[in-house]
Amino acid sequence: MAGPQPWAVDGDVLLMPGLERLGRPAPRRRRGDRAPLRIALVGAGSMGANHARVIAQAPNASLGVIVDPDRDRAARLAQTYGGTPSGDLEAVRSCEAVVIAAPTDCHVKIGKLLLDEGLPLLIEKPMATSSADVEALCALAEARRLPLMCGFVERFNAVIGTLAAGLDGELLHLMTLRHSPGSPTAGSSVIWDLLIHDIDLVLRLCGGREPADVTAQSLVPEGRTLSELTDCTLRFAGGPIATLSASRMSQRKLRTLVVTTTEAVYDVDLLRQDVTVYRHVRAEYMMSDAPKFRAETVIDIPFVRHAGEPLALQLQHFIDLVEGRADLRAEIAGILPPHRTAERVAAGEPARPGAAG
Repeated sequence: MAGPQPWAVDGDVLLMPGLERLGRPAPRRRRGDRAPLRIALVGAGSMGANHARVIAQAPNASLGVIVDPDRDRAARLAQTYGGTPSGDLEAVRSCEAVVIAAPTDCHVKIGKLLLDEGLPLLIEKPMATSSADVEALCALAEARRLPLMCGFVERFNAVIGTLAAGLDGELLHLMTLRHSPGSPTAGSSVIWDLLIHDIDLVLRLCGGREPADVTAQSLVPEGRTLSELTDCTLRFAGGPIATLSASRMSQRKLRTLVVTTTEAVYDVDLLRQDVTVYRHVRAEYMMSDAPKFRAETVIDIPFVRHAGEPLALQLQHFIDLVEGRADLRAEIAGILPPHRTAERVAAGEPARPGAAG
């Protein structure tokens, strides 16, 4: 018997058993169903393990099957969190919804197939590194009136809700810093791995608008093939300006967001989930034997209401979409803009070592 197939794309054919053999429709969720939503997980890697954990812990969901070309890896995950392990994508037909945590270059092929099967999907970010591919997935989901969600988990960070509710004044500037130590398993550039989270947050804070202008600089370190550090500037028509930085070359993990409005500065730590608001009152230079500058600033520390782990809240929103309690069209409409902007940032990446031209 042949060993497990790898996650790989050979031309237009995904090398995974069962991909072309799905035929009969998957079970559909009906409004008012009381049984836990039966969810299939495709991909048993590190992110897949996180999804398995929150699905297993959810009171209104159950982990039906775990699909991975490495069936042993799927089995190990199933031993911990339940579900039936499988190396065959056909196994998802026993479920009512699917979380896709496979490698990015497999998302489109698997996503189109499962949408054709009538299955609601939560696909890890990025859905694809081509906005045309993302647009095609969104169009297919809309045409079939199926829930489609992207794993923009920072949307469910409690501090983001607190920030959005408390913003006062006109937006002037947003600055993000998303830095981490190196990731040996990263399969895409830092733009698609990290920066896209902050692009999504900035676009949402700017009312869903996309930037008029995008400028970016990226670094591909010697001996590497992917951008590991990117700084970019997004300028929105009529303001504001956003400055974003993402790195996989840091010595520590940083997740910060600073928002400046005409009325205040909001300093957000996404890791610690806290926000501090600064409001300038007055400042003066005091000329004496020892000259000094004195500033008077009011500091507010809003209370952040923590409703749960962001990944678990993301899952609950997906379940709400599947069961008709959330706006399907609005969710789909929010998927393409951050991918399209990330693609514009990536267009400024330096050529990979050895690339022609």
